[in-house]
Amino acid sequence: MAEPTVARKIYLRAYAGLLSLTLLTTLLAFVNMGWFNTVAALMIAVTQALLIGGIFMHALYETALVRVILAGGVLWFLILITLTMTDYLTRSR
Repeated sequence: MAEPTVARKIYLRAYAGLLSLTLLTTLLAFVNMGWFNTVAALMIAVTQALLIGGIFMHALYETALVRVILAGGVLWFLILITLTMTDYLTRSR
């Protein structure tokens, strides 16, 4: 199976994006925004994960079957997180 050829410019842009998002996460830690700090940090982390999976792990260049399997894995992860949070939030303190 032939590997996709990705230009260095794409790798460098993804790397610069990851560095800037890491800097943004670090700077965000010094700003007190209440509960929104967690939401913003999670959004940044998801963006970083998408960059790593899409560019560096070549998920953007795979066949449709591999994309369906990746989507199934993400869906299963979201189901597990939802069930865990449902259990946690319905407990009495």
